Amino acid sequence: MKAYMRKSINGLCEIVMNNFDIDSREKILFGFCNRQRNRVKILVWDDNGFWIHFNKTMA
Repeated sequence: MKAYMRKSINGLCEIVMNNFDIDSREKILFGFCNRQRNRVKILVWDDNGFWIHFNKTMA
């Protein structure tokens, strides 16, 4: 899903809850990329809270 890369955990959770009928705390990985698709954020819930994994490809 395309998203603003400036969004943090709260903003990404809001996107998930507004666009899907899913609780953002489900055991699902949510992936977000920028328009150029050279940056990826992955939102993950575990029992301790949310994690954001970020990757920027060097082309």
